[in-house]
Amino acid sequence: MKVRYVALARSLWMFDVNLLNPKGLSWHGAFEKLSEKYKFAKAPKHLLDLNEQKNLAFQAGTFVNSKKAPIGVTFNIYNNGISAETQSSTDDATEFLQEMTSWMAKEYDFVVPRDVKQGYVSQVDVECETPLVALNPKLPMFLRQLEERVKTIDGKPRQFDVGAIQCFSEDVNQMMAPAVFRFERKWGPPFASNQYFTQSALETDEHIELLNKLEQLLRS
Repeated sequence: MKVRYVALARSLWMFDVNLLNPKGLSWHGAFEKLSEKYKFAKAPKHLLDLNEQKNLAFQAGTFVNSKKAPIGVTFNIYNNGISAETQSSTDDATEFLQEMTSWMAKEYDFVVPRDVKQGYVSQVDVECETPLVALNPKLPMFLRQLEERVKTIDGKPRQFDVGAIQCFSEDVNQMMAPAVFRFERKWGPPFASNQYFTQSALETDEHIELLNKLEQLLRS
């Protein structure tokens, strides 16, 4: 499995955000200093400055990780937690949250509770030379029958292929459910390009490791 790029690496810390500020200090100065420290291109000015998703979003900032690499980062505050997003890895997103909350604790006495629930969303674009039709030797026959029956508007025949695998938990529509696992062909590129989009509720490295296991299964 060849990784083309990481589209999203999100680290989530879920907890009651009211616990962050037990002394009821003004958020105005904290927002201003946070934006300055991480050079966010767009940031809220106050608690009511919400985005379309009803979150406080600090966008397009820069975080220097432990390897001294400048990482682009977005930081979100929800009513039930916080998250960081990068296009490098969930390790970087988590490291940002750790550094940022430690800094906020020193500067403003903000407190992250001990019982934080952690989660991840990883989205990666990859190339996989073995098509999903290899999952079952009977699928090519089904695809040919589908192609024979489809009536196209322009009258031209079309080739079909298996487009996706999706796996989700039974509570998929609930707030705390893990992200749906998706492995699907990208729309637009020809089948021969072997381009896929994939998502999981895993850390980036684990996600890529799982994809390699999937490719092994397809080849077997």
